[in-house]
Amino acid sequence: MISAKNQNLITSYNQMKKRSTKLYLSLVTLMACLALSCSKESDKNYNYKNAPTSVELPIAAHAGPAMFDNGGFKYAVSKSISSTPQPLATTVLLSGTKPLNKDVTVTLSIDAAALTSLNAEHRKLYVADSLAAVKDGNDLPNSSDFKYELYESLPADAYSAPTSTVVIPARQTTADYIVNINTSKLTLGVKYMLPISITDAQGQQINYYKSVYYIVGIKSAYEGEAKATGTIEFPDPSINRSWTNRDKTLTTVNGNIIRVEAADLGGSNYYMWLIVNPDNSVTVISAPGSANPSIQTNGSCTYDPATKTFDLHYKYVGGTGDRIITEKILLN
Repeated sequence: MISAKNQNLITSYNQMKKRSTKLYLSLVTLMACLALSCSKESDKNYNYKNAPTSVELPIAAHAGPAMFDNGGFKYAVSKSISSTPQPLATTVLLSGTKPLNKDVTVTLSIDAAALTSLNAEHRKLYVADSLAAVKDGNDLPNSSDFKYELYESLPADAYSAPTSTVVIPARQTTADYIVNINTSKLTLGVKYMLPISITDAQGQQINYYKSVYYIVGIKSAYEGEAKATGTIEFPDPSINRSWTNRDKTLTTVNGNIIRVEAADLGGSNYYMWLIVNPDNSVTVISAPGSANPSIQTNGSCTYDPATKTFDLHYKYVGGTGDRIITEKILLN
């Protein structure tokens, strides 16, 4: 015989169990609904078609690595060394389900204060990580790591922005903001930064991707990856050899000089400078630090800007006499 007290306890337990079961089933149903979008209401709430119209810099969404604490996204660009201003175009995007039926004027700025702030954040982070390393008995972090790097602002005479606004026409979604860069005013090897941000969108919402920090570097017009085909002739013809589609990397020394492997001898540290003259003739000399200092022009050497091809005849002195090289280097 169950006492009245125990009967009450059993009744309470059963009621609580029923409530728990109902709550569990409700949670399962809700989760399934969210996962499968089973109701029209959930479809309405999560449908991208209801997203508000906004203005952004789409390049910021693809730049990297993102430095959220520094207020922007880094994106590296390289420009050829030239006294002719070169355009740097930043696309401004009106993001939404459909274009608007009116023009939208977007204001952008080049903000030197943003660069000052970023450099300060990088110094602060480097100091903090260095102190932590010392405390833990570890090596100091590399100050040239991307997250610690310091940048210089572009000199005032090295760039110009014809306007501070762009207009996205009615029923269109993009417009380009142009900054012209005079790379002849820049120094090779220096990392410059150009911070560009959206500051006003004529009443439209400004998206999270509103700022991009361009890291601006300069390079020779002749820099790049290339394929080389050539021959080397020795005083003993039996040991002559050739190469086809050999990978080579041409690196900038200055606006008209590049450094590249001589013949097929990069493994022996044979490197040369190719000096491109105003008439597109080329002078070949040994690169500083090359294992052989006798590399030199030996006949006609030219550069064809239309095909981006170096047609070279040069030589170097070996123990038994001159080694004669004929080579074509085609920039990719």
